[in-house]
Amino acid sequence: MQEKELDYQKALCSFFKGDHYATLSGIQIERVSEQETTVSALVNQTHLNGNGCVQGGMLYTTADFAFAVHSNYLHPATVTQGGQITYLRPASCKKIVATAKEIERSGHNTVAEVLVKDEEGTTLCVCHFNGFVKDVEKASLLERYRKEGRIK
Repeated sequence: MQEKELDYQKALCSFFKGDHYATLSGIQIERVSEQETTVSALVNQTHLNGNGCVQGGMLYTTADFAFAVHSNYLHPATVTQGGQITYLRPASCKKIVATAKEIERSGHNTVAEVLVKDEEGTTLCVCHFNGFVKDVEKASLLERYRKEGRIK
């Protein structure tokens, strides 16, 4: 990986530490690359619904966060326009792992699929997200974030 890309990857991870909701939910970035991005969360009591399974909102939030990190790595300053989730089975697990992959990029649109799995690799839900790409250069975004104090 080139030095500039590694700097951007580190800056992106630092930037997303400012996502307080994801942080408070325990979601962490595991891996970021052009091919895919993986995030995960250890399940705790606050994530469980009345049936003792991971609440659907936690699964969706984890998937959305994976999409946000991946799309902003590929296309800086991308925002989610819409998302759709299909729940396949109850999530009775200790860890959830979401992996985002871009399916298509056309003009200002990016479309990605996110698979959310448990620690055994069983798919819990499948998500599709559409994002609006603002076409900002990585270098100018890095400079702006430094000036704002978001990254070092």
